[in-house]
Amino acid sequence: MRGQCFGKKIVALLLTAGFVFVSLTGCGSSSEQVEEIPELIDPVGVDVDTVKVKKMNLSSVNSYQGEIVPELEGVSFMSSGNIGAMKVSVGDKVKKGQLLATLTSVDSGVKQLQKQIKEIRETNKDANVISQSDIERFQEELSQLQKQRKAARTKKERKGLQAQILEKQEDIKLAKLRLSQQKEQQALELKHLREDLEDAKSQTKESKLISPVNGEVITTAGGPGYMVQGGVTAVNIANMDKPRVRTDYIDSSKLGKASSYVAIVNGKQYKVKAEEQEISPFDIELGNIPTNTWFDFEDEVKLRVGDSATIELYNDTASDALVVPSNAVFRGKSDRYVYLMEGNNKKKITVTVGTVTDAYTQILTGVKEGDVVYVQS
Repeated sequence: MRGQCFGKKIVALLLTAGFVFVSLTGCGSSSEQVEEIPELIDPVGVDVDTVKVKKMNLSSVNSYQGEIVPELEGVSFMSSGNIGAMKVSVGDKVKKGQLLATLTSVDSGVKQLQKQIKEIRETNKDANVISQSDIERFQEELSQLQKQRKAARTKKERKGLQAQILEKQEDIKLAKLRLSQQKEQQALELKHLREDLEDAKSQTKESKLISPVNGEVITTAGGPGYMVQGGVTAVNIANMDKPRVRTDYIDSSKLGKASSYVAIVNGKQYKVKAEEQEISPFDIELGNIPTNTWFDFEDEVKLRVGDSATIELYNDTASDALVVPSNAVFRGKSDRYVYLMEGNNKKKITVTVGTVTDAYTQILTGVKEGDVVYVQS
């Protein structure tokens, strides 16, 4: 061309072989093989899908289906005994503070003690009045003796009256001491009776089963005469004011590895925490695995019992991670790689990955933010 030997460029596209030869002819000739692009033969004239490497917060997510259920409140008597009356039935709506059941009544003991205390107080009052009257009588007698001594004409008469005065003063002293001791003894006796009364009242309170929440009765123990143990649930109440999420059993190791949990109900996210599950190796060996896992909402919520819910466990949370779409990462026999776009060419780049989700993969090494990579359809 134009008399100069610049050669004629011939391009052969061997699409089926997956490689390209470029041959140059002229005064001198050479043959060079350009980089091999395995299995990435794009039809001529078709745009290639690409995306820029970017940064974002990334977590892998495990999802579990569940439903909104009420929290169960197991209500138990504080002491053991026989049921005197069961005031509710399964399905009944109850209010907080409502009487649910009673044990065999101990009210008679309270009434007897109250009657005894009243009688003793009346008896003590009468006894104290008599004792005080004795003291006043002695004091009146002492006053008369003192007057008689002043009126006495002889020394002998005055001496005899003085002896009687001293004796009467001693009687008064002893009477006052007896009254004081009597009152102390009465107070001590009443104190013990009042303590017995408080114990009896406490036992009466322990014999009553009171609903701690608003809800619906789910189960009850037997009827009148049925023996119940203190601390053992006698009535189960569904607390409609406190919803929670129930899922099929989720292994404790998965729960432990998760950095956080959320519940998604009706398209809205809620923070939740998993109820602790203590399963011994012996239980695992016997196959005694729970059938469900429960999650409680961290904040008060108003949700409808029976609604569907999704629990998402977030793992390996990476902040400000360098990411590409997961379908931009290819897997080799021993490595992973992406195709970096350099103009219209693709360059295979080995990368190391971190957190992987269905949508995105974290890239630890191999590319930088802003690089453009090939995305397979």
